[in-house]
Amino acid sequence: MRVLLLTEEAWNDSIYPNNVLTNWLTGFTGNIANVYLASGEPENGCCMNYFQITDTMACKSLICSKAAGKWFFSKSYGRRIKSSSQHKGHLKREHTVLKGVLGGTARLSRDFLWLNSKIAEGPLREFLTDFRPEVIFSLRFYSRRMLYMERLLHSVTGVPVIAFTGDDEYSLRQISASPLYWIRKIKFRRELRETAPIYAKYLTLSKRQAKNLEEELGVSTAVLRKGGDFEEYQSKPVTEPIKIIYAGRLYCNRIRTIDALSKAIKVINHSKVLVTLDIYTKDPINERLQLQDNRSVFVKGYLSAEDLKNVYKTADIALLAESFDRKNKLLTKYSFSTKVVDCLASSCAILAIGPYENEGIRYLKQNRAAFCVGNPKNIYLMLSHLTAQPDKIEVYRKRAWELGKKEHQKEDIRKKLYEIFAAAISQSKNVKDNVL
Repeated sequence: MRVLLLTEEAWNDSIYPNNVLTNWLTGFTGNIANVYLASGEPENGCCMNYFQITDTMACKSLICSKAAGKWFFSKSYGRRIKSSSQHKGHLKREHTVLKGVLGGTARLSRDFLWLNSKIAEGPLREFLTDFRPEVIFSLRFYSRRMLYMERLLHSVTGVPVIAFTGDDEYSLRQISASPLYWIRKIKFRRELRETAPIYAKYLTLSKRQAKNLEEELGVSTAVLRKGGDFEEYQSKPVTEPIKIIYAGRLYCNRIRTIDALSKAIKVINHSKVLVTLDIYTKDPINERLQLQDNRSVFVKGYLSAEDLKNVYKTADIALLAESFDRKNKLLTKYSFSTKVVDCLASSCAILAIGPYENEGIRYLKQNRAAFCVGNPKNIYLMLSHLTAQPDKIEVYRKRAWELGKKEHQKEDIRKKLYEIFAAAISQSKNVKDNVL
């Protein structure tokens, strides 16, 4: 089986630890090649064969009317990344320059660039002819240029496309005062409808989103989520004070939810420290929030995936936090964060704080696999409950593990994805045979 991956970012596990592609494709028995649309170099244990197209390449193509792109094999690619931190800095600078120069028109400008550049011919066609993919797997997150590339690759190869999205791409239930946002949104919806007929399967994180897309676009959908490692369950005593760990990004205003939790903890700890919160993140924290007091709340640096596993082993509760403000509630309502599975596999009980409209929070609540708080006003009550009855932490720790073992074993997820690939290839061959 030959699978062509289409991604926006470089497949680099040093920059994106626990990369979902590596989570899905480790041990894959077929051949994988990757077309990606970004600067930077890949670093993973799954793929060697790459074709890179950057914004700069696309721009030169448009100006000079020459084919864009570079084909390379990772093992023979001379210049390796000196350090992941250096590469992160490069990406951050590139993003800052683009945002600063173009402001709100950045995405529309990029869309115009890609949709009018010369990509189909020359090196890309040679790459596709050499690899001869049987199926295209597009890891797309609300991107018009990815839709364009899906159509282009399908037109050249004639093979089925399987799309995955983690964003609420199609719904108009969003909040934005920018006319440019709505112009791009409407263009994306139109182009998605045009692209939908080439999809053999449309994969999402959310059952609600899958059902909605099936009805709106007439495509076959399925749910695909990250897998985890769930070995034999081992109980552990609750610590004194109760130790809560948050590890992850702070975007989409999650920081406000964490701030509300930290304030409630400080009230609980007024006379005696009963609960602590350790925050592990690489994102900057506004000093005005005054999260850290070095008594109840501690802000710490970024942890590797392996180090985080060891930290979780010493903790009682893994925190999942989502935003309560209306704009981000709508933006992330279909979000099933990869942190959900990380928390299930953490060996901790889960404290999920966020709106019940959020798919991850809803999932944990429906399966009674976490202490769930759907209103920030109730955070203090939940903490009071936990400190009064700490034995319940062990109960919910076991429930989290049982749900993970039942629904999120890595090998089961990988088998499901392989079967989706195989079914798309088989169906495509049957259609071609019938036509002939």
